[in-house]
Amino acid sequence: MAETIQAIVIKASDRKEKDKSILLFSLEKGKFWATLKGVKGANAKMKMAQNPFCFGEFVVENGKGGMIVTGFELSESFYEITSDLDKFFEATSILEIINSIEFSSNKEVAEVFVLLLKSLKTLCFSNVKNLYVLNKFLIDYFTLVGLPLFSDRCSCCGTTSFSKLYINYLVGELVCVSCKNLNSQELIPSEYLALKILSSTSFDKLKTLSLAQGSERGLLKILVKNFETRFDKRLKLMGILS
Repeated sequence: MAETIQAIVIKASDRKEKDKSILLFSLEKGKFWATLKGVKGANAKMKMAQNPFCFGEFVVENGKGGMIVTGFELSESFYEITSDLDKFFEATSILEIINSIEFSSNKEVAEVFVLLLKSLKTLCFSNVKNLYVLNKFLIDYFTLVGLPLFSDRCSCCGTTSFSKLYINYLVGELVCVSCKNLNSQELIPSEYLALKILSSTSFDKLKTLSLAQGSERGLLKILVKNFETRFDKRLKLMGILS
């Protein structure tokens, strides 16, 4: 039985001579692989549906070898992202993170789906500085899964008076110098300020920000390490942290 879903293409791989397998992230079904039949043909009607970032309405149904896409209507290709190398690497990194997430509920799927759309729309249609969107995506993801990172106090002793602040990767929380341990790393003032600002800024306002130079890359390294530690994942993030 055919089912219509709203989905974003996360990745694609070749399958047979003219077919493609695509990993879809859908509002209704989460992540799953589906086959696009004959899509590599010159006149294929669903040719656009094989491209990562592509967002649209997919008609899928069960076939002998798994799910098959039988219909597609484009909502947004986010094609402009592919013409800017920095934005492309940033968007690809977000898709890699989505690919690594193991969802625990339909609510989480829906919230992350909306978060992904906001991220891609901001990258595609706003003049935002490099890495701001990727940092914002990770910060908001931690918050929506109940692991908010930003705080104005030590998560251990509760003090709001501190000369230095650290992230404890063992628990993914901020601690003061008295409560830090071997699993902790210092956030320099510019990184802490970037975390604070990005935590309270909406996606549509990111274009107005100008963080301290270098703070966005330092903060990203901390956020990525926290993600990898908390969820036992390894992210490559090609072109971002290398």
